[in-house]
Amino acid sequence: MKYIIILFLTFCTGISLYAQSNYKQGYVITNENDTINGLIDFRTDRANSNVCKFKKSEKSDEQVFHPGEILGYRFIKEMKYYVSRTVEIDKIKQTVFLEYLVQGIKDLYFYSGDKNYYFIENEDGSLLSVTQEPDKIIDDKIKVDYKYKGALAYIFRDCKSVYKKIDKTTLDRSSMIKLTRQYHSEMCSPGEECIVFENDYKKVFLKLDFSLFGGFQYMDYLYENTELIRFGSAKSFSPIVGGVINVSNPRITESISLQAGISVSSIKGSNEYTFEQKNYEKFNFDALMTSGNLGLKFTYPRWKLRPSIEANINYCRLFNTSTTLYSEKYVVDKINKVTNNNYVSLLENYIGFSYGFGLNYQLKKENSIFCRLLYTQMSNNDGNIKGAQFKLGYEF
Repeated sequence: MKYIIILFLTFCTGISLYAQSNYKQGYVITNENDTINGLIDFRTDRANSNVCKFKKSEKSDEQVFHPGEILGYRFIKEMKYYVSRTVEIDKIKQTVFLEYLVQGIKDLYFYSGDKNYYFIENEDGSLLSVTQEPDKIIDDKIKVDYKYKGALAYIFRDCKSVYKKIDKTTLDRSSMIKLTRQYHSEMCSPGEECIVFENDYKKVFLKLDFSLFGGFQYMDYLYENTELIRFGSAKSFSPIVGGVINVSNPRITESISLQAGISVSSIKGSNEYTFEQKNYEKFNFDALMTSGNLGLKFTYPRWKLRPSIEANINYCRLFNTSTTLYSEKYVVDKINKVTNNNYVSLLENYIGFSYGFGLNYQLKKENSIFCRLLYTQMSNNDGNIKGAQFKLGYEF
C-alpha cells in the first residue's frame, strides 16, 4: 500500500509541474480603442486579472499584455470581459484587469486576489470597493466581517427597495449581480434599456469527457492462500469492457484530468501439482471480476495523435466464484480419483494500482478513438493479481 501511495503522489507531482495554455476565441482592445481578433489564454480568475496572453492565430507568436498596456480583452463564447483600471487593493493603488460583471447605471466589476473585491462605478466615474475580511476567532467565537454591508448601504442609498435587502446580502457574484440588476430596474427611466452588458457568471467551466471501451486482459493470479500456495500461480486471458469519465478544468490546464472508471471481465485459471512422484492435483477457479479505478491522466493536447499517461488506485471485487480441486492418489496400486467442488472460498475484495500509456486520435474537436496499455496489480490475503490490459475505445 505504501508503494501505491508513493507512486500516485509522484505521478501527481510530476504532471502538476506542466502548465498548458488554454486558448479561446476572443479579442483585445488597444489603448487606441482598436479591436484585434484572435486567441486568448483562458486561465483562472486570478491569472486573468493580472495578464492577458494573446495570439492572432494558432501559429502566431504569443503576445503578453499587462494591465495598462491595453484597454481590455474579452472571451467570446465564455462571456468573460476584462478591462484595465487603476484601483486601490489592500490600500495600495494598482493597475489590474477587472472582470466586467454588469454595465449599466452603476457598473459592477470583480477582482480576484488574496481577497475578492467588488468595485462599483458611479455615473461620475468614481469607483467604490467592497470586500470582506476573513473570519476571525476571538474568545473562542467566530467573528464575521459585515462591514461590506455598510459600504453597500452607502452606494445604493438612493434606492429604498435595494437598501432594504442589503442586510441579507452575502458578498458573492450571484448576490452582487442580483443587487445591481435590481438597482438598475428600479432607477432606470421607463422604456430605457439600462443593462448594456451582463457577464454570464453561472457558466461552469468544467469539461466532462465520457468514453466506452473493449479489449482484453492477461492476468497472473499468484496464490497466497495457505490451502493453495503449493500451486504457485495461474494464467488468465479474458475479454474486458467498461467506461470512463474524465473531469478537467481547462482554465487551469486542459492536459490533466481526474478520471474514474469501471470495467467488467472474467478471471479464471488452473494449475497442477505433482508430489511423491505418482500423486497429482489440479486446481481450477473461475469468477466474474468488476473493477473500479480513480486516478489522474495527462494528455498532450496539441497533436492530432495525442499521447497520454495515467496512474490509478484500483479496487476489484470477485462474484460468482467457483473453485474445484481434482486429485489422483495412488493407494496400494490403485488410483483414487476425487473431485472436490467449492474447495476453498476466495476472498472477494482486492485493492491495488495501475499505470500505463495510450494514444488518442482526434476525430472531431471533442471526439476521439483511443488505445490504452496498462499494467495493473491488486492483492489481498488470498492472492496477488497482476498483469496487463489492452483497451480500444471511443471518447465523446
